[in-house]
Amino acid sequence: MHLVFAVHTGKASLVSVCHRLMDIAGTAGFSCSLLGEGEIPDTNDETAIVAVGGDGNFIRTAQIACRNDLPLFGVNCGRIGFLTEWTEEGFPEALRMLREGAYTIRERAMLAVSVNGEHLRDCFNDLLIYKHSFSGVMQMSLAINGQCAGDLFGDGLIIATANGATGYSLSAGGPIVADGLEPMVVTPICAHTLHFRPVVCSMDSCIEVVMDAKGVLAADGDRFRSVSRGDRITVRRSSEVTKLMTFRDRNLFRLISEKLN
Repeated sequence: MHLVFAVHTGKASLVSVCHRLMDIAGTAGFSCSLLGEGEIPDTNDETAIVAVGGDGNFIRTAQIACRNDLPLFGVNCGRIGFLTEWTEEGFPEALRMLREGAYTIRERAMLAVSVNGEHLRDCFNDLLIYKHSFSGVMQMSLAINGQCAGDLFGDGLIIATANGATGYSLSAGGPIVADGLEPMVVTPICAHTLHFRPVVCSMDSCIEVVMDAKGVLAADGDRFRSVSRGDRITVRRSSEVTKLMTFRDRNLFRLISEKLN
């Protein structure tokens, strides 16, 4: 099997860890290469991507894995590491399980984001709609599957996949999503209206947000578009999926307790 290692090349400490992991994999009989910034890896049926770093790098690497139809797993070198299953110390065990085929590839749904009918981005984690300036509040109206869900006055809105439910959405008061579910989670940020609460709906839902003020959009933490009053943002299931390699059953609730306490 060929392993493509993805790391933030601007962080020398992470690059050193990545090279150690590549040496370990090479000794174990795997062929290895390092994914440079913006490079597309040569792929085949026996190729996987290893994201080395924190959840941020894992999310960025997930976009590359999706575009190239490659499975992905992560080695955590960050502070939290919800998405990265392994540590540097446990990496030899991951290699053993790879050799033995003791893993499962799970397809994780993504969000397709459009503005005024133009498809702009696919999101692995979440879409953030946020107010344009630091002060004040923004207003937007929300519809789910054509039904009006109310107006939001506040700092913004998060629309997350199950992947992103333990990220910003959870910090903003969104729900914990148990493993095995595939929802779309809509979470207000600092809502100034008490009736507007987090909403959990099917991943096959269509979310429409109409802006009544200026705002900005960020997909998976990457700010990519400004929006203005009257703009219509549509979020639905993407036709793309990300393939995640999982090696062990995990207790999500224990993981949240360990990582966030």
